Amino acid sequence: MSSSTPKEHAILGHDLPKARLTLTGWAWAALYLGLPVMLLGNLMDLFFQWTLGWCIGVWCIV
Repeated sequence: MSSSTPKEHAILGHDLPKARLTLTGWAWAALYLGLPVMLLGNLMDLFFQWTLGWCIGVWCIV
C-alpha cells in the first residue's frame, strides 16, 4: 500500500470522485460575495452624489 492518499475513495464497492464545487455552489458563492459588494458600491455612489454632487454610478451614464 502506498503512503499517498488516493484521489478516489471506494465506498461499498463504488469508486467516488473527490468533492467538487457544483454550478449551484458557484452561483451561491457569486451571490454571497457579489451582492454585498454591489450594495456597498451603490451606497458609496449615493453618498458621493448627495454630499459632493459627483455622479459616478452606472445610472449616470444613461
